Amino acid sequence: MISFLSVFPPYRGGIANFSDYLYKNLSDKTDVRCFGFQKLYPSVLFPGKTQFDLDSAENYALPLHHGYNPLKWANTGRIIGRDEPSVLLLSLWHPFFIPSFNRVIEFVKRTSPSTKIVTIAHNVKPHDAFPMADKLSTDFIQNNDLIITLSEQTTRELQLIDPEKEHIQLFHPIYEADFPDESASELKQRYGYKKKEKVILFFGLIRPYKGLDVMINALNSIDLHSLNARVLIAGEFYEPMDTYEDMIHEDHRELYTFDNRFLSNEEMAEVMTLSEVMILPYKSASQSGILANAINFELPCIVADHAGLIEHIEHEKNALIFKSEDVDHLAEVTESYLRNDSIQKKIRKKLKKLKDKLSWDKFGEDLFKILE
Repeated sequence: MISFLSVFPPYRGGIANFSDYLYKNLSDKTDVRCFGFQKLYPSVLFPGKTQFDLDSAENYALPLHHGYNPLKWANTGRIIGRDEPSVLLLSLWHPFFIPSFNRVIEFVKRTSPSTKIVTIAHNVKPHDAFPMADKLSTDFIQNNDLIITLSEQTTRELQLIDPEKEHIQLFHPIYEADFPDESASELKQRYGYKKKEKVILFFGLIRPYKGLDVMINALNSIDLHSLNARVLIAGEFYEPMDTYEDMIHEDHRELYTFDNRFLSNEEMAEVMTLSEVMILPYKSASQSGILANAINFELPCIVADHAGLIEHIEHEKNALIFKSEDVDHLAEVTESYLRNDSIQKKIRKKLKKLKDKLSWDKFGEDLFKILE
């Protein structure tokens, strides 16, 4: 039996979504018991409107763990340990949770010494500065029997911290969500766009490392009017939105739409279907669930050249790649794409093949063999 401690729906976000997919995939193969969070972040550290997906009805994970109350951490370990699972599977995405996870591991091992500790490391190093991040990561890694990484970038970060730690690199699978019932043209009309307008999409939470400023500055140097292009920024801002609005060239402001909120999976499917291209101008990245979703919806992407983002994509074959934080290069690649109708069809065709290669079925089979 596998015990899986992570964040699950109805909490929102990429890690909860990944954990949801993984549980449903593994539960077809073996007995999995999920342990979620009763409290995740303290509100003072969470800049968003809510930590929950208000449309989610999922509640299969026992809401046991508390992210920031040390008095409750040992109890999580005791309860998990009573099941004597063969594996305790954890998700690591931020060092904030490492002290609590270390305490859980300690008490699981007291109760069930034979339990193997395996972590899926979404991030080894945080995107933003965090006190004692390297020390916390080192301690946590040493408490694991095995680390599963999802990209070359994360593997490198792991090896810098602990070159001897046993690890296996898999990949970030492609989410297998259904396309909307409406066509791209119908969706454009409903969202207020004209049929022939080319929608440039930025999707996801807006934080400094996401590089939205890089994208805006690149688009400022392009004549979006002559290209018949519009820009959709869809995602909740974790910093002042007007900072970005003020960056936009005066002649372009009417071409931008800001949807400052967390979008549901259904809404994500709609905006990715109606868009011609999505830009991922990240200043740092290990891997991206947003890119995985875009591949599912066969949406061409322009991607910053971080190792964790581009290891499965090729320039002008199934994506477009630019030099990270190089505003001029991003502008050049974007304008070239928007002026070349044939490249969009070519990339969409190649994305269909990439979906099969990076499927959840393959990921689940690979991980299950490891956990066995």
